[in-house]
Amino acid sequence: MTPDAQLRELVRRFATLDLAGWDDVAFDRAREHLGWQAAVYSPEEEARRARFPRLYPAEEYDTALGAESGTFARHGADDVRTQVSLRAGQGDELFLALRSLLEEVLGPPSLLRGPGPLLRWRGPVRLLELERVRGAAYLRACPAEAIEKDEYRTAQWAEAEDGLGQLGYWQMIGRRPEATDLFIPGGYAANDWAEFEERLAETLRSVVADFALLAPSSHFTVVIHTPRERAYAQWTTDPVWGLEIQAAIPAEPSPTWESDLIGLGWSPPDSPDTEGRLIRRFPVLGPEEAQTAARLLVAALRTYGVPFADLSQLVISPPVHLLGLGLPTHR
Repeated sequence: MTPDAQLRELVRRFATLDLAGWDDVAFDRAREHLGWQAAVYSPEEEARRARFPRLYPAEEYDTALGAESGTFARHGADDVRTQVSLRAGQGDELFLALRSLLEEVLGPPSLLRGPGPLLRWRGPVRLLELERVRGAAYLRACPAEAIEKDEYRTAQWAEAEDGLGQLGYWQMIGRRPEATDLFIPGGYAANDWAEFEERLAETLRSVVADFALLAPSSHFTVVIHTPRERAYAQWTTDPVWGLEIQAAIPAEPSPTWESDLIGLGWSPPDSPDTEGRLIRRFPVLGPEEAQTAARLLVAALRTYGVPFADLSQLVISPPVHLLGLGLPTHR
């Protein structure tokens, strides 16, 4: 079987995994459906695994279809650790191939979130997920009720750091029947300018990286509003998924307003499309560039002289919930 045929068969088996429950009978039936065999390791690998045991008990399998490894974690239907998972391999090309093959069988995902990104297909008993973690692609099936209850509790009561780590900085609900009753977290409010700047940097980095992979032909724009006339900032992605930030020149700026911000790293408008706004472009957006962009946006917003509590955000496109930005939606 060719590598492409192996990958297609691997995804077909995983996508059609019919889990009616999460007891031992269901796991045994899943192993038979997947065709997985108990993994066999060399003495050296066995010794290494003995020195560095897993945090939670799990069974490891050879998928026999080219993926690096498969795992069963049997903890019952009410435990969020319960899962059938596999590490498919490294690279964005593999991640995109897995997404395409899953959508052939299951249609578009019910939910997308990042950083990652993570794509989730929702079923009555199981959630099937495709996630990118440090460049590796993982497939996972886990109990729907346990995971969704845990995420609801997290959204309601967890501290922001824990909540954003689990729920992500952005989330988008798919247009599928099973997604209509999904709980949408309200996000975590930032307390001050410093926390907002930190959250903004992570949001920028995540959105640009994730959507460049997920939807390279789309466009992303967010406006940060203040109550004052011509006092707003915005950021938008360019056609090749860099970043452009803009700050509106106020109706009555101080004599040094523009020069002060240019001294911080902003640039004057350079086309009719940017007239009336300062700009800064980032052809590549890594962590350092994201921090610079966030710093410049916050510096511009603070010159408008409004309290932090008066800021609001509006996503122009696509319909994404920015859980981590820390601002209310503009009304």
